[in-house]
Amino acid sequence: MVNQDPIAPHSAGISAYMSVHSATNLAYVRYFANQERAVSATFKSINASGFTVEYELIDGSKHDAFITFETPLTKREQIRPVLEAMAKEAEEALGMPSSLAGPPPIAAIAKSIYATATDAYTPPTSDVPLDTFYYPNGGLIVAITMGMGILYYYKGLSQAQANELPPALRQLYRVIPAHWYRPLWNVAAGLHVAEAVVAFGTCIHRGWYSTGNVLKWTISTGLFGFASMKKLRLHGRQVREGIKQD
Repeated sequence: MVNQDPIAPHSAGISAYMSVHSATNLAYVRYFANQERAVSATFKSINASGFTVEYELIDGSKHDAFITFETPLTKREQIRPVLEAMAKEAEEALGMPSSLAGPPPIAAIAKSIYATATDAYTPPTSDVPLDTFYYPNGGLIVAITMGMGILYYYKGLSQAQANELPPALRQLYRVIPAHWYRPLWNVAAGLHVAEAVVAFGTCIHRGWYSTGNVLKWTISTGLFGFASMKKLRLHGRQVREGIKQD
């Protein structure tokens, strides 16, 4: 198995979060990159060896600085304490107030969540095939098909028709009020359509799949909802982490 960078897959979310901390980024550049004339800075990316910050000089020119970690990181949990320690060191040395003190800003959290959700990180090499399709679990296929089928069938029944059902189906029909079946069907069908749209967008954004597999993921998610979406998320996680999971 090819060893993947353990930090790079998390770069989008971390970078989006840190981009809000402009004072911290400026301290990083002025202290660790020795760019004392920098007037602003933006956190761009991170990997196991260090992170890249784009900084701007007073003349308006922009440049990149790669700041290395004293010791390469090996897991995601190390990112925050290392970045905070480096920020504290830089800000104290420069006489700047701490910019990471206090609760995390809502804007930073929101940017991080969005960036993580829409990220399509592709490692240089992958032990997991990129252009592939995973079928949903068989048990979930049966359960979802039966559930959607029952809602579809029951939503159109009149009370007279319901009374003519075989005893077992009639008993099942009476589990919930009859007038709930149509709205429940509408909600369930709407959710499946929405999930199919999300699956299609995810496939296109990742750029890993052939037209055939994009269609498979989209149709499968439209039919089986979260059961197929779960597999799509699993594939993305496998690729990012470089580890084939069962």
